[in-house]
Amino acid sequence: MAARAADVAQPSSVDAFRALYEEALPKIYAYFYNRCGAVSTAEELTQETFSAAVTELRKGKEISDPPAWIRGIARHKLIDHYRQRARSERMSRVAAPRSEDVGVWETAEQRELTLGTLAALPALQRAALVLRYLDDLSVAEVARALGKSVHATESLLARGKENFRRVYAEVGR
Repeated sequence: MAARAADVAQPSSVDAFRALYEEALPKIYAYFYNRCGAVSTAEELTQETFSAAVTELRKGKEISDPPAWIRGIARHKLIDHYRQRARSERMSRVAAPRSEDVGVWETAEQRELTLGTLAALPALQRAALVLRYLDDLSVAEVARALGKSVHATESLLARGKENFRRVYAEVGR
């Protein structure tokens, strides 16, 4: 029997949502903690999961199995988290390509510096770097996307990385 999930957002169904929340909260938190190993990440992803659930409920989303539905949202949030983390790692390699132990951006300041540096590059170099290192396309795929030869794209990427390093060092002072 499919219940209108939007009813949970109505004042008469606050108790229904509260019951769902109380049942699912420890399970969702444990799901994230067991996969991420960090309390802060597990807390943040748990919050994002329930915020997304409330947003969907307010839109009138119909659900038949609320616990499974919440787990599905959590699964998507975890995938998004890993994608963002991978993107950050790729961007860090562009910012410091000679470092062997570059990880995820450690501070918001580092992230802003990196993104600001990227924005300061010529548009074609920025596009090539983003496609290659953030979207993880091969050089051949980047070349096709930009309408360039592979050789021209390799040169564009080399110039883009060199300009990125120079601007990053200047702005980071």
